[in-house]
Amino acid sequence: MPAPSFHTVAIVTLQSAPPDGSRLRKMTRFPRTLFRPLSGKLSGYAFSIALVGLATLIRQAADHILPPGFPFLTYFPAVIVTTFIAGRGPGALCGVLSLLSSWYFFIPPVNSFAVSWPVATALLFFAAVIVVDILLIDGLQQRQERLLESQRQLAAMADQQTLLFKELQHRVANNLASISSMLRLQRRQIERAPETAVAVLESADKRIELMGRVHRQLYDPAASGLPLPEQIESVVAQAKEVAEATHVTVFVNAVDAHLAIDRMMTLMLLITEVINNSIKHAFADGDSGEVRLQLERIAAGRLRLTIADNGRGLSSDPQAPVQRHRGLGTTIIRGFAAQLGGTVAIDGTQGVTTIVEFPEDAG
Repeated sequence: MPAPSFHTVAIVTLQSAPPDGSRLRKMTRFPRTLFRPLSGKLSGYAFSIALVGLATLIRQAADHILPPGFPFLTYFPAVIVTTFIAGRGPGALCGVLSLLSSWYFFIPPVNSFAVSWPVATALLFFAAVIVVDILLIDGLQQRQERLLESQRQLAAMADQQTLLFKELQHRVANNLASISSMLRLQRRQIERAPETAVAVLESADKRIELMGRVHRQLYDPAASGLPLPEQIESVVAQAKEVAEATHVTVFVNAVDAHLAIDRMMTLMLLITEVINNSIKHAFADGDSGEVRLQLERIAAGRLRLTIADNGRGLSSDPQAPVQRHRGLGTTIIRGFAAQLGGTVAIDGTQGVTTIVEFPEDAG
């Protein structure tokens, strides 16, 4: 009976729905500012000068109806409005021009900059009030800008968390489907040879344990920024640890290729499966051996993974134990290569060399 095709029980690829942006928009409605600052410094300072002139005209028009002693009445609103609309710099300019204008036109003796203790006191009072106004308004605007920026960051983080959660669901579902596929294949192997049940279950247990370790490594936030060669070296070390293969040395030489997290997961599972096959069958008697892993870029957007051991190779007899034992692993390897969109070739004449060529993700 031919070995079952991995594609008949292939890992199901689930399409994640796009994130629901409506909830994020409802959560992060930004408060509106009372005034929007003018764009550009020149327009802000021009607005400041114009508002001082307007305040002076209004103060002159109201001079006959105001009692003596209110030279700054129309200038306070001018400074406040300018600071709200144009910012701190134009507000300060408005304050200085307002002080000079009120001093010259409305503080006796008018049309002069004469100084006396009462005049100096009044001017200092006006200066202190406008400085406090400008600093308070500027502080409130900066605080509001920081609040808006924090809300934007929270919205971006919420969006990212939603995507990560959906991706995690997607990956967990795929991994469970992968485990289900593997168990079906191994169940059929047990049906053909019941005496191998214990060995098959032990192999399945190690595969599932290693899959869990790979999943934790790739989705660990602390390791998310590691380059691909370091990720591969870590996965290889875990594969050796699970297999208790201290007698096997694995050499890794890999380029830092760009792969999405789901395709990287598939690549890591393929690597662990190939290395596990070599550990189990090429050096089954505990003899020391070597496995060389090379990931290279053979063309623009094209990668080649080569894993070669110096073990005893594959038997040409299809009924030989080594050949039968490697049938399941080879089927799983071909399935992972198909998921990567690549091709696989296996040569067992001198040791076993597995070559997988597949596309690289666009950077």
